[in-house]
Amino acid sequence: MSRGALSAGWYSVLTGLAMLFVAYMLGAASEDDAAAPFVAIVLAVTGVWQLARGLRDEFQGRPKSPDKPL
Repeated sequence: MSRGALSAGWYSVLTGLAMLFVAYMLGAASEDDAAAPFVAIVLAVTGVWQLARGLRDEFQGRPKSPDKPL
C-alpha cells in the first residue's frame, strides 16, 4: 500500500462515521422538519452497516504469504 492512500475498508469506516454524524445532526433538527427523524434513522442504519463492513474488512485475519515459512 502506498503512503497516504486509504484502503477500501478505511473508506467504509470514514463513510460510516460521516453518516452517523449527519444522522445525529438530523435528529437535532427534528423539531423543524417532519421528515428529519425518518431520514436520520435510515442514515444511522446505513452508517452502522458501513462502519461494521469497513472494520470487518480492515481487521479480518489476513492470509499469510506463501513465501514465509510457518
